[in-house]
Amino acid sequence: MKAEEIIKEIKLFNPEIIGVELCEFRFNQMFQDEPLIPTSSKETLLQKISKSIKKKAEEENLEYGSDMKTASMYAQENDIGLSLLDRSIIEINDAMQRLPKEELNGFLSELQKFENQKLEDSKEIDENKVLEKLKSKYPMAYQILIVSRDLFIAYRIQRLLIKFPDKRLLCFLGKGHVNKIKELLEIKESNSEKKPVVQEEVKGGIEK
Repeated sequence: MKAEEIIKEIKLFNPEIIGVELCEFRFNQMFQDEPLIPTSSKETLLQKISKSIKKKAEEENLEYGSDMKTASMYAQENDIGLSLLDRSIIEINDAMQRLPKEELNGFLSELQKFENQKLEDSKEIDENKVLEKLKSKYPMAYQILIVSRDLFIAYRIQRLLIKFPDKRLLCFLGKGHVNKIKELLEIKESNSEKKPVVQEEVKGGIEK
């Protein structure tokens, strides 16, 4: 979503808390000139992926992570509570380094294909097909990048709902996570009047 669209949605929903798909390290990185993932002597797969996406975004005059950055800045500038929902990128990076060799090589091959595409073209991608491909071809990576984070984010949102039952909560999530997290929250909230509502593909709104 463009910055103006995110701000429009925030003003329309008028939340008291905004949740973003960031961890503490990624949040701090966004407002500083530092690498997305701590550097090491040997570049990891996740570092290669993040570097490739950031480079391509710069080539296409796009700002990597601008949606989460816009929502975070708006919350801070307007005294709205801000909650970081995602699992630590450092933990994810460590887990990805333990991928089987065949999955690692497969990801590197996919990365080469990605470098020949435009980020703008990703708007036409069917997220469900991408997730199914990831799940079937790279099952361990799928557990790390998708399943573990879906569970973590849903837990963090659920904790906010319990801690602040009377506050309006608006969460910005990546397309690949929205449906499963909505499903997880519906299961957890099945005996409550408070229901999660996904208003758009990249935005989850939760209100009483």
